[in-house]
Amino acid sequence: MLLLIAVAYAPVYTTSGEAGGYGRRPGGSFLDQVVSFASTLVVENRAFPMFGVLFGYGLVMLVEGGRRKGLSEQESRGVLRRRSLWLLVFGTVHTLLAYTGEILAAYGVAGLTIGLLVFKPHLRLGRVLAILAPCYLVASAIMMTVLVNDDGTLVQPGYATGEDWVLRLIGVVAGPIGNTLLFPMFVFVVIGIWAARKRLLDRPADNVPLLKRLALVGISVSVAGALPLALAGAGAFATGDLAYGVLNMIQELTGVFAGIGYAALFGLLGLRLAGREGPGTRLLAAAGQRSLSVYLFISLAIALVMNHDLIGVGDAVGKAGAVGVAVAIWAVAVLAARVLDAEGRQGPAEVLLRRLVYRGARR
Repeated sequence: MLLLIAVAYAPVYTTSGEAGGYGRRPGGSFLDQVVSFASTLVVENRAFPMFGVLFGYGLVMLVEGGRRKGLSEQESRGVLRRRSLWLLVFGTVHTLLAYTGEILAAYGVAGLTIGLLVFKPHLRLGRVLAILAPCYLVASAIMMTVLVNDDGTLVQPGYATGEDWVLRLIGVVAGPIGNTLLFPMFVFVVIGIWAARKRLLDRPADNVPLLKRLALVGISVSVAGALPLALAGAGAFATGDLAYGVLNMIQELTGVFAGIGYAALFGLLGLRLAGREGPGTRLLAAAGQRSLSVYLFISLAIALVMNHDLIGVGDAVGKAGAVGVAVAIWAVAVLAARVLDAEGRQGPAEVLLRRLVYRGARR
């Protein structure tokens, strides 16, 4: 699953202005154009929703785990609050060191706000979604206006000038605000909380029919919503600025369906692979158990390799080359996670976060 994040992150470091993606017509080779089309169809505005759903699911598991250990609701609220605040800190450092569009700070904001729904098990989540949906429709319209006036050449800031660091400091604030208020992060988290109440992913064998329906419907709607933008980016038809903004809004909003659809699909795959002890299964399991460390390694390594002020590969590659870099870095991260697993060690980010969250508290 973290491969999707890597594939989404790496192309933003290309500096040609013709990397494509998000409905932009790519330059470069035919392979660049194919990769751009596929990325718009199944990755862009799709990986983030899936991880948002999984984050919401994880909030429920966190609170239920505390309850089994005898924590009171007040103590569990304290754990959630500290974890969310530290995720904000992690996200701030991550923004300054690597990627201004990172997701950890948004998780922190979500945990401090919409995440409190985990303490209201009798609240109907459908009502919450009914309130959130029109709010995000308005937010998407605002984003559409921004996209209409965007020339598509924005790249990640470097490290060499004062302006670069000003942009990174702006990203510390703008990133989590944009990822929670302009992008439907709260919707993803609520869907994840709903899925956890149904025990869809930790008891997949009990929920196979529902998981299959969610995967089929979610992914189908996601692909249908992204296809017009992907075709426009491939040059199948011309779009003006307004039409491009509308297609982008549709692609973004249907990413909500990708969030639950992809999560359900991976739940089914996990069930199918359960009990199999092949090397590939062990690799992926090790990475999943150390997902925070793997995520940070991937993002920092991509910045190191791709950023124009560092190794600078982003100056020399297009969409396909950037995705190739992403796959290679993901593979290294997964292998490193497997080494830690073989040594019986957790990921360093997980260890640090746990120590910070539970310092002086019952575990």
